[in-house]
Amino acid sequence: MRKFLMIGLILAAIGSAWILGARSGLPRFARPSSRTAEVSESLSPVRPSTIRGQGKLIPASGLINIVAAPGERVDKIVDKQSGDEVGLGEILVTLHSRVLRESDLKLAKARRVDALKNAQYEKQQAAFRLKSAQLALEEANASDKKIAEQANAIRLLQRQLNVAQALFQRLQKLKSNPATTSLVNQTDIERQELLVEQLRFQIEQAETEGEMAKRSAVRAKEVAQNNLNTVEFSIENADDATPVQSLDAAVTLAQQACDLTQIRSPIQHGTILDVIVHEGDSVTNQPIMVLADLSQMNCEVEVVDSFLGMIDLQKHKNLRARITGNALDAPLLGTVIAKGVMIGPVSLMPPNPFAKVDQRTGVITVKLDDSETAARFVNLQVDVEIEVEPGALLMDDRRPPGLD
Repeated sequence: MRKFLMIGLILAAIGSAWILGARSGLPRFARPSSRTAEVSESLSPVRPSTIRGQGKLIPASGLINIVAAPGERVDKIVDKQSGDEVGLGEILVTLHSRVLRESDLKLAKARRVDALKNAQYEKQQAAFRLKSAQLALEEANASDKKIAEQANAIRLLQRQLNVAQALFQRLQKLKSNPATTSLVNQTDIERQELLVEQLRFQIEQAETEGEMAKRSAVRAKEVAQNNLNTVEFSIENADDATPVQSLDAAVTLAQQACDLTQIRSPIQHGTILDVIVHEGDSVTNQPIMVLADLSQMNCEVEVVDSFLGMIDLQKHKNLRARITGNALDAPLLGTVIAKGVMIGPVSLMPPNPFAKVDQRTGVITVKLDDSETAARFVNLQVDVEIEVEPGALLMDDRRPPGLD
């Protein structure tokens, strides 16, 4: 019976403390003067002029994960430790496949050089063919002179034929005249007739040969001109015939593949936050290392959705925030610069074990005044007090310690 009585008294004491804590606005099971009492109720309102939430210190530009294709192997990592700075373009990681990619690049460049040399050789050969084609055309044009000479020879034969025919006709008249028949020998008449026939035959043969020569000359000119045009066209389009663009594209592609085997810093003022993979390790889906620009630090604060409407950045553009944490020697101050529109579950668990964890929150971004101190605590979870009205934190600083 005494056991049940003691249990009842304990439960009554716990209930009384719970009610008193709720009425006073202080965290349950906490003393007003303790540090826990100041920050444990991280998702509940402190006063109408300020609200609290859990936050995380992050670089303003975010974290940069240095990754590579899964299946690669790390050959070399920059000889620096976490906290060391790296500059833009500085080589961070060299992959094992670089040797193979460099070979591919050399092969692509060699093919391009060979293609250009072959194109140059073809140009020289085309120049020789051009001279030959020009000579052939000159010879074809020279045949006109031979045709003209042959025409003159035909005209000469025609004159000879006319003279021979006239003489043959006079001999025939003399032979047919009784008065002069004894003056003409029949053999002379027959010889003259034969000469006429020979001249006619020579003229016919010369005319046939002349016609054939004309046709042959026309064909020779056409062939020579076509050959000349073909050679000139090949010379003019020699550069287009060489696949320089595709070869250049192959070299560029090989160079890009080679460049991918060396991962460089993408930011000017980077700081190595973590080195996850080491030399000789295979690359998986996890990052090789993590970088960030720590020149400007922010704090992302999770605020319960029911209190988001109290933060009006259009009405008040310089709302201030105070950040505290176990790792910080002194509170950090900052200015609220953004209010997110995405609502989601709580991801930063408050230190109070009795705090609600099934609430929905939005993200408030605070730009810190002292980035140098915050840069030493990237991803640190902190307690944040955000003023809803300008000057609320300043007024709170004037209140006696421990009062809410």
